[in-house]
This record gives sequence, structure tokens and C-alpha cells, in this order.
Amino acid sequence: MLSFEQDLGGGVAPTTVEDESTPVGETQVGETQVGETQVDSTEPTTAEETPTSAASRVLELAAVTADRLVADAKGEAESLVAAAQTKADGILDASRTEVQRAEAELTRSKQEQVAELDRERATALAGLADEKAALEAQIATLRQLQSDHRSQMRDHLTQQLSQLDTAVPELPADVTD
Repeated sequence: MLSFEQDLGGGVAPTTVEDESTPVGETQVGETQVGETQVDSTEPTTAEETPTSAASRVLELAAVTADRLVADAKGEAESLVAAAQTKADGILDASRTEVQRAEAELTRSKQEQVAELDRERATALAGLADEKAALEAQIATLRQLQSDHRSQMRDHLTQQLSQLDTAVPELPADVTD
């Protein structure tokens, strides 16, 4: 009969166990002889397992299950990492798009403000130019008025002096002595 024992490499190696009811060297129907022990090739092993072989079998199943679970966990972890990376890339792209949109909006707003300020400045400068022209016209009017007043004053003073010269009678001679 076959039995399994754990070898040092972690695997389970089949070993032969002699059946006490069959003497060494005899062969029964359906059995073949291997070396000095006999192996039943038609029926699965039905002999009771020893505690060591049962423990080996449990350890082997536990190792296979653990390997399968670790592989499944690694696959799931890789899947989660890939999904997280995809989501992070999507968020990054959305953030970049939002930043570009905000930047374009700020640029447009800035250009509108600059244009509005240019219009206000042009309007203010035009108003100041009109005010300057009005003040210069007023100054010209005041200068003309000043010139006219001076002429009138000169004419009036000249006239007063001429009247004084003609209207003053000569003083008698006795008053001057």
C-alpha cells in the first residue's frame, strides 16, 4: 500500500507500506510487485493513515489552499491598485481640466477688466480734454476781457488827463506871488 510522508522540501512523497496479510514475494490478482513491496493498482489506498501521514496531508492541503488564497489576494490587490490608479488618473485629468477652465475664465475676466479700464480711461481722458479746451477758451476770453478793460482804462485816463489840461483856467498872477 501507498502512504504519504512529508519530505523536507515541503512536498509529500509517496512511500510504500507493507500489508501484513500479504507476505513479501507473493502477488495477488490485480497487484503488481514493486521492488520487495507490493502495490495495489486497482483500488485506492484504504489503509488507515498514521497520525504523521494525516498531519502531512493536512499540511499539504493547507499549503495549497494558502498558495491559492495568496495568489487570489495578489490578483485582487493588483486589480484594486489598477482601479485606484485609473480613478486617480481620472481625478487628476478632471482637476487639470478644471484648472485650465478656471485659468481660461480668469484670463477672459482679466481681459474684460483691462478693456473696461481702457474704456474708462479713454472716457476720462476725453472728458479731461473737453474740460481743458473749455478752460483754455475761458482763459482766452478772460485775457481778451483784460485787454479790453486795459484799453478802456487807458482811454478813460487819457480822456480825464485831456479834460484836466483843457479845463484848468489859468491862475491869476497875484495868486502866484
